[in-house]
Amino acid sequence: MTAIASKLVCPFVVIDAMTLFMAVPPVRAQPSADVATQAIDMAVPASRIIVAVPDAAATAFRPYLAEMVDKALMLSPEVREAMAKWQAAEFDIGQAKGQRWPQVQLGANSPSAQFGGGNRTDVSNRGYGTVQVTTPLIDWGRIARTVDSRSETSKAAFQELEQSRQKISFDTSLAVLELLRNRAALGHTQGYVKQMASLVTMLSQIVLADAGRRSELTQARARLLQALSSRDQVIARTREAEVALYKLVGEEVELPAKLRWQSEDIALAAALDAAQSHPALLQSRAEASAAGFQADSVRASRWPQINWLVSKSSQPDSLGRTLPWMTSVGVQWNAFQGGSARAAEQAARERARAGEQRAQSVQRDLESRLRTSAEQRDAAQTRATQYAALIVETDRVRRAFFDQWYHLGKRTLLDVLIAESDYYNNQIARVNGEYDANAADLRMLSDSGLMLAWLVGAQTVTVPRKE
Repeated sequence: MTAIASKLVCPFVVIDAMTLFMAVPPVRAQPSADVATQAIDMAVPASRIIVAVPDAAATAFRPYLAEMVDKALMLSPEVREAMAKWQAAEFDIGQAKGQRWPQVQLGANSPSAQFGGGNRTDVSNRGYGTVQVTTPLIDWGRIARTVDSRSETSKAAFQELEQSRQKISFDTSLAVLELLRNRAALGHTQGYVKQMASLVTMLSQIVLADAGRRSELTQARARLLQALSSRDQVIARTREAEVALYKLVGEEVELPAKLRWQSEDIALAAALDAAQSHPALLQSRAEASAAGFQADSVRASRWPQINWLVSKSSQPDSLGRTLPWMTSVGVQWNAFQGGSARAAEQAARERARAGEQRAQSVQRDLESRLRTSAEQRDAAQTRATQYAALIVETDRVRRAFFDQWYHLGKRTLLDVLIAESDYYNNQIARVNGEYDANAADLRMLSDSGLMLAWLVGAQTVTVPRKE
């Protein structure tokens, strides 16, 4: 290195080159015009969500997440739609139960006018009214089975509502998780950008005195551009997560600066047990049961229906006398319908069988997803632990490489750049491993039907998290 170059780098040596490189203080020397033309804006674009709020330290994780989920549930049109369907199913039950009571029918006729040829009658021509009360006596369980079918349909609608709530809760929690992931990744990426910018600034000053080292400056600039590209990708993913969360909660959100994801690993056995009461599984079973009861109702309707009839008319007879109340027992029997009633019954039976098969399919699918998520969680935690150890070693390597390049000249700048890149990639890999494990936990909570219970702080069977 020339004497002039030694004077240029002397301030860095006095301060301690390694401390300077790791802390990345601002460089006071002015870069050359060539470097100025290649300058890149190092500021991180402001984010609507990654900005900290003043009282972040006091923010608890689960209540904060529950608040976000509550806002999403209040706003969600899917939840409101499912709620309306459930309420409609409840009214259908009332409609079926009303058939058990006497059915009162009122009628009225206006006075009739005589016209045209023929003999005219002297019968009193005035309006009259009628009333008829029909009470079912024997229906062979038709109404009862209809009520049971409607009740099971209502249960299925309620479970569909619960599925919508579980889905919105999962989507909201996952959006918050992705924001936290990208915030952590952005911190490491910004550190990597600063490291590369420090090298570019330092080499720019060296090149002013030693033009032969311009190739090193070119290499450093290339890595700086790669770091900036990585930062832009992280910011783009953050924007996508922001949009997803805004869509769910209907407002811009500021994540507290010290908000950290906190969850326990749910045990696979506990998740499998809880999945037996998952809303999707209960809905399929309720739909199958509703179809079975509907088949019984159709079968009962094929038999003679016996009703008690009571009627009264205000129309006088031919002698002008008032007619009395009349009562009788009526029988209605659709003796022949071309096989349509039998076909309707068989169709309902097949729907019940299809519902049972669907329930079994849902159960197997839930169990498979839970086992897969548990495996993914364990693998992600293992990767995160391994990368944590690897980060310590690559940190030592990059420090040693920088000393050997800067002080001893035994390493090339390319070695330093590769070591820095490995250190950054390992940091990102560790972040992804940790948050992949958290995302797998969320999927297990959702697939076991424990998402809402976990948000409100209910106790669940958990296993210790691997460190």
